[in-house]
Amino acid sequence: SPIHPVHSESCALHQPAKASNLHILPSPTPGPSTCLPNYYRCSSGACVMDSWVCDGYRDCADGSDEEACPSPANVTTASVPTHRGLCDRFEFECRQPKKCIPNWKRCDGHQDCQDGQDEANCPTHSTLTCMSREFKCEDGEACIVLSERCDGFLDCSDESDERDCSDELTVYKVQNLQWTADFSGDKKTMFLSPRGVLVVGEGIWKTVETHSNKTNMILKVLKPDTTYQVKVQVQCLSKVHNTNDFVTLRTPEGLPDAPQNLQLSLHREEEGVIVAHWIPPTHTHGLIREYIVEYSRSGSKMWASQRAVSNFTEIKNLLVNAPYTVRVAAVTSRGVGNWSDSKSITTVKGKVIPPPDIHIDSFGENSLSFTLSMESDVKVNGYVVNLCWAFDTHKQEKKTLNFRGSILSHKVANLTAHTSYEISAWAKTDLGDSPLAFEHVTTKGVRPPAPSLKAKAINQTAVECTWTGPRNVVYGIFYATSFLDLYRNPKSLTTSLHNKTVIVSRDEQYLFLVRVVVPYQGPSSDYVVVRMIPDSRLPPRHLHVVRTGKTSAVIKWESPYDAPDQDLLYAIAVKDLIRKSDRSYKIKSRNSTVEYTLNKLEPGGKYHIIVQLGNMSKDSSIKITTVSLSAPDALKIITENDHVLLFWKSLALKEKHFNESRGYEIHMFDSAMNISAYLGNTTDNFFKISNLKLGHNYTFTVQARCLFGSQICGEPAVLLYDELGSGGGASAFQAARSTDVAAVVVPILFLILLSLGVGFAILYTKHRRLQSSFTAFANSHYSSRLGSAIFSSGDDLGEDDEDAPMITGFSDDVPMVIA
Repeated sequence: SPIHPVHSESCALHQPAKASNLHILPSPTPGPSTCLPNYYRCSSGACVMDSWVCDGYRDCADGSDEEACPSPANVTTASVPTHRGLCDRFEFECRQPKKCIPNWKRCDGHQDCQDGQDEANCPTHSTLTCMSREFKCEDGEACIVLSERCDGFLDCSDESDERDCSDELTVYKVQNLQWTADFSGDKKTMFLSPRGVLVVGEGIWKTVETHSNKTNMILKVLKPDTTYQVKVQVQCLSKVHNTNDFVTLRTPEGLPDAPQNLQLSLHREEEGVIVAHWIPPTHTHGLIREYIVEYSRSGSKMWASQRAVSNFTEIKNLLVNAPYTVRVAAVTSRGVGNWSDSKSITTVKGKVIPPPDIHIDSFGENSLSFTLSMESDVKVNGYVVNLCWAFDTHKQEKKTLNFRGSILSHKVANLTAHTSYEISAWAKTDLGDSPLAFEHVTTKGVRPPAPSLKAKAINQTAVECTWTGPRNVVYGIFYATSFLDLYRNPKSLTTSLHNKTVIVSRDEQYLFLVRVVVPYQGPSSDYVVVRMIPDSRLPPRHLHVVRTGKTSAVIKWESPYDAPDQDLLYAIAVKDLIRKSDRSYKIKSRNSTVEYTLNKLEPGGKYHIIVQLGNMSKDSSIKITTVSLSAPDALKIITENDHVLLFWKSLALKEKHFNESRGYEIHMFDSAMNISAYLGNTTDNFFKISNLKLGHNYTFTVQARCLFGSQICGEPAVLLYDELGSGGGASAFQAARSTDVAAVVVPILFLILLSLGVGFAILYTKHRRLQSSFTAFANSHYSSRLGSAIFSSGDDLGEDDEDAPMITGFSDDVPMVIA
C-alpha cells in the first residue's frame, strides 16, 4: 500500500520577467489563504512548518518567520546563526553533554539530546484545527480520531477523551514505540519497534502491512525531508484495538534539485561585474542553507566559487572583455545539490544582450506553435527552450529543446489538454547567453483523468499491474526502488492495454506509477508500493566476521530478504582447510540479522564458512583465520663450556588452550651465512644448542609446536645472540675464556693459602715456647724423693723463704690451666 507523506514541497510556475528589470526575480504565485495544522503562514501567504519558525533561517520569502522572535537568552537557536563551538552551521549543539546532531533532528518530536534541548522551545503559532472525523481535546492540544474516544486509554493530556464514557472492553496497545533513522544514499530507512499493524499516513491512516507478529518494521520508500506519523494497532481474533499512540518522525534531508532559470547580466555602473539570479529548486529535499556559485573563464578548466545567502549574487573583480561561464547549486545539511544549467556571458561594458521575443502562434488541446526572434544587432547562434508544467504540487516536469539559427518557428506536440505550460527561452550569442524570456499558455479542452493503478507481486520477479483510464492511447509504466529514482531515472515500458505483467530484478519492494505517454503526456497515477514475494532461493546477505578468538569466531549475516514472516532454517558448514575436515550446524531465526558463535576451533587455524538456507539454496561464504597461540615469555640464553642453553617460561602458564605434551619448536637463523635451520622440538622449557661459530650472529625462535607442517603454530618468541668473538671454534673460545678466569682466581687462592700457613706457623711457635718455659719451671721444683714437683702458694712460708718459688695471684675467680 502507498505511504503518504505529511509534508512535501510544492512546484509553482512563475510569471515572465520584464526586460527592463532583468535582475529582479518574478514574484511567486500567492500561497493559500490558510495553512494546515502545525504550519505557519508567512506574511506573503506561503506556508512553512512551525519548526522552521525562529530557527535562524529565513524560510519565508519576506522573512516574516524570523520576525518578533524571542531573545537569544530564551530560545535555543538565536535569530541570527552563530558559531556554536565545535558544531558547524548544519548542526545543532547539545548542551549537556556537549555533542553535535544534524539540524533536521531539531524539533522533530524525537529527543536526540540527553537534556532534551533539541525539543525545547519549539514554537507553535497556528491554532489547532481538527478534521470532521477527529475529536479535539478540551485543552486544544491534540486531535484524536473518533474511534479512539472512550477506548479505555488516556489519549488527551487533560483526559477529556475518556470522560462521560460507558464501560468499554479491555483494549490492547503497544508500548515503547520508537524509531531510528538510517540514512544511506537516496534511500531513507526507518527502523521501528512496534507490535502489530503498521499504519502511516496523512489525514486518513493507510495500512502498510495488515498482519505481523514481529516487533519491528523497516520502511525504505520514504521521501527525504518529509514528516511522517506512524502508529501500530493490535489485532486479536475478535477485533482490532485502536490506538492513538504514534511517533512523529522526519526523514533526513536529501540533495536538492538544481536551481532553475539562472540569468546573467552585467552591472550597469561597474566594470568586470556579473549579476546572477535564479529561482530556487522545485524540490529542495530539505532547508536550503545557502547557494554555491561557480564561475570560470571560457576555455579554462579552473572554477572559482563564492557563497550566496539568497537567489541573487554579484561576481566581482573579473577581467573585462572576457567570456565567463556560471552555474549555481543549492546547499542543505546533506551537502551540495545538483548544478543548474551553465550560462555564459562576456564582460563587455555597455553591451547589453536583450532577452529573445517569444510569440505564441497557435495552440490546441495537445500542441502549440511559437516563434523565437531577437530584436538586436547581436549575432544569435541558437536558442534553448524549456517547457515546464505540473499536474500536481509534488512534481514539476520539464522538457528541454535546443535549436540553431537566429529566427525559429517550432511546433510542440504531445501536450495535455487544459494544462498550464511555461515556456522559458534564452538565446546563445557570441557575447554569451541572453536573459530568459517567459511565456505562459494553457492548452484547450478538458484534462483527462489520471489513471487508477493497482499492482501486486505474483512471484519473486513479476508484478501484475492493472489500471483504468482512456482507451486508444499508449500508457507508460514507470518503476524504481526509491522515490528519487522514480522521478529522476526510472525504468519503464509501454503498452496500449490496461494491464501488464512487469518483470523486475530480485528486490524487496518497488514503487510503480502509470501515465499516458502518447498522444499526450498525461497526469500520472498515484504511486503504489509493491512488496515482492520473498525468494527463499536467495543467499544470505552481508556475511561477515564480527570478531575472532583462539578457539571461537562470531559471524553475522542478514536474511535473504527483509522482515521474514516465519522462522528461517540456516545451515552453517565449517570446513577446516588444514585438517581437511568439516562439520555443520543448524539454526532457526526470523530476525533480519542473525549472529552465531562458532566454537571448538583450533588456535591459528584456517576455516571456510558457508551459510545457506536449509533448502540448500544459494550460499554465502567467507574465510577466517583464528588467533594463534601467543609466544613463550622470558626467553633467555646461558652460555656453557661448549654449548648454549635456551630457557623460557611454560606457555601453559598464560595459555589455557596449550598442552605441554604438544611441545615447542626451536628454529635458528645465521645472519652471517643467511641460513635458517630447524633445530628440533622439546616438551621441556629449555633446549641445548652446540657447534656455534665465533663471529656469527644468531637469531633463535621458540614457538608452540606446529601440528601440520608449518601450520597451526604459535607465535614465535625471538632472541638475538651475538656474543661470540672472532677466532677458532667454540672449544678454543671456551679454553681462552677459562684461562682468563684462572689468571684472576689462582693468585687469589694462593694468597689465601699462604696467609693461612703463616698464621698456623706463628701459633705453633708460640705454643712450643710456652711449653718449654713451663717444663723448665716444673723441673726446677722437682723432688726426686717424692717423684713430683712441689709448688707453694706462699701462705705457709716464712720470711726466710722469700726467694722460694711459688705461684701467686690465684684466686677462686681466675681459672688456671696447667699443661
